[in-house]
Amino acid sequence: MPSSEGAMRVTLLGTGTSTGIPVIGCTCRVCQSNDPRDKRTRCACLIDVDGLHLLVDVGPDFRTQALRAGLTRIDAVLLTHHHFDHVVGLDDLRPFFFDNATPITCYARPDTADTLRDMFRYIFIDRAYPGVANLRMEAVVAPFRIAGRYDISRSVMVTPIEAFHGKLPLHGYRVGRFAYLTDTSHIPPESMALLEDLDVLVLDALRHEAHPSHFTIEQAVEVAQRLGARQTYLIHMTHHILHMEEEVRLPAGIELAYDGLSFEVRPGAR
Repeated sequence: MPSSEGAMRVTLLGTGTSTGIPVIGCTCRVCQSNDPRDKRTRCACLIDVDGLHLLVDVGPDFRTQALRAGLTRIDAVLLTHHHFDHVVGLDDLRPFFFDNATPITCYARPDTADTLRDMFRYIFIDRAYPGVANLRMEAVVAPFRIAGRYDISRSVMVTPIEAFHGKLPLHGYRVGRFAYLTDTSHIPPESMALLEDLDVLVLDALRHEAHPSHFTIEQAVEVAQRLGARQTYLIHMTHHILHMEEEVRLPAGIELAYDGLSFEVRPGAR
C-alpha cells in the first residue's frame, strides 16, 4: 500500500485550555475581548494529508468546531490522553457514519486506551444502542500506518511522541514534518530526538505563571528554540493571555495560535 506523500494542511480547530475562553462568568479583559483570536475552544487539530483526514483529540467543542470547519470526513482519530477536554466529544462522531459504516479507529497509548474503554463502555464494549458511533480502539506505542477509510489505497505513517502532563504520560504525534504536542510539561530526551527536522511544531504553552502539568510560555519558547522547527505555534492558552499583547513579545518563528488557524506543511517524511 503506497503512503501519502502529497501536501499536508493542518487546521487548529481549538486552541484553548480546559475551561475554554471566555471562561463562564469571567469579566476579565481576555474573556471580554472583541478580538476573535481570544475566543478559544478546547484543543483539537485536523491533519489533512493528501486527502486523509486525521483528527487529533475530540473534546466538548468538537461539534461546533466541525461545523465551523465544514468537516465532512474523518479517517482516524489520534487521542493524546483521557482528560475530559480532549475526549468527551467522541459521541459527536456519529454523523460520520451516516454515509459510511466503516469503523473509525481511535489510536492511543495502552493506558489511555484502557481508560477510554472504561469511560465509554457503551461505545467500545457494550455497543447495545443501535445508533452508537462505530469506533474501535487501538493501542499504539511505536510508529504505525493509518489507511484511508474512504480510499484504502492511501495511507500515512504516524509517530507517537511520549511526553508528560505532570506525572501523566501522554502522546503527541508526528506526521511527516509536522508535530503536535498539547498538555505537556516535559519531553524526554528520546522524544526530543523524534522531533528533529520539523517544518511546523504545535506546542502547549499555558501562561506565564508556573504550572505543574503545562509548559509556561517561556518554557515552550525554550523547547521550540532547541528543536528549531521552521515555525512553532503555541496552544492551550488560558484567559491570562491576550493575543494582541503576547504575539509581539515572541521571538521570530514562534507565534500564538488561534482557533481556525490553517497552514500547509511541506511534504516529506522523517
